[in-house]
Amino acid sequence: MKKIICFVTILFLGSILLSGAAAQTEGKRTIAILYFENNSLAQKTEMDPLCKGLTDMLITEFSKISQFQVVERSQLQKLVEEISLGQSGMVDAGTAQQVGNLLGARNLLLGSFMNMFDGQIRIDVRIVEVETGITIKAEEETGKPKDLYKLISKLVAKVIADLDVKISKADAQKLGQVENTSFNAAMYYARGLEYEDAGDLVNAKKMYASALKENKEFTKARLKLEELSK
Repeated sequence: MKKIICFVTILFLGSILLSGAAAQTEGKRTIAILYFENNSLAQKTEMDPLCKGLTDMLITEFSKISQFQVVERSQLQKLVEEISLGQSGMVDAGTAQQVGNLLGARNLLLGSFMNMFDGQIRIDVRIVEVETGITIKAEEETGKPKDLYKLISKLVAKVIADLDVKISKADAQKLGQVENTSFNAAMYYARGLEYEDAGDLVNAKKMYASALKENKEFTKARLKLEELSK
């Protein structure tokens, strides 16, 4: 049985590496965005869903840029489960390089966030070069939770500049199109991701439905709800 599990794991990891290599040969920069660490001082437990929620938001934004090949969150989650990174899927500096190689990524984005007592939230991101394990740059944004989407947009712009990527007018227009600006909707959606990853599809659907109630234009929540309702 152990041999079968090991074989399946190797096949899975091999498929990720091949997809990453293919993306690199197409001239795209492959990046992987890992789950965030919750360092909150206030309401820490309540903020836990953002560990995956922030990753999902960043994946959505970077996927709008034609020069990037972004590792899908589903691939990251499978890797988290396969190599037992733990429930959060967070890695330390020593593990980051290994994870980046397994995901076929050229760069990793690692981050943390802190909900503070003054009603503000701080988001930190580190850009790691997988080949060397060196942190290229660290960026941060601080603001009110209700402006979460603005903080994410600013961080994306900083990372693009740090990686010296020139985006097209079409990509810039896509980045300017934000489907959700509601913090409550983002939190419901993030809770839905947690429930879905845990196999609790009933509560996952409830969370996605709640996200849609907060924002009827939240396309990703609608698609998730439709997918789980089939």
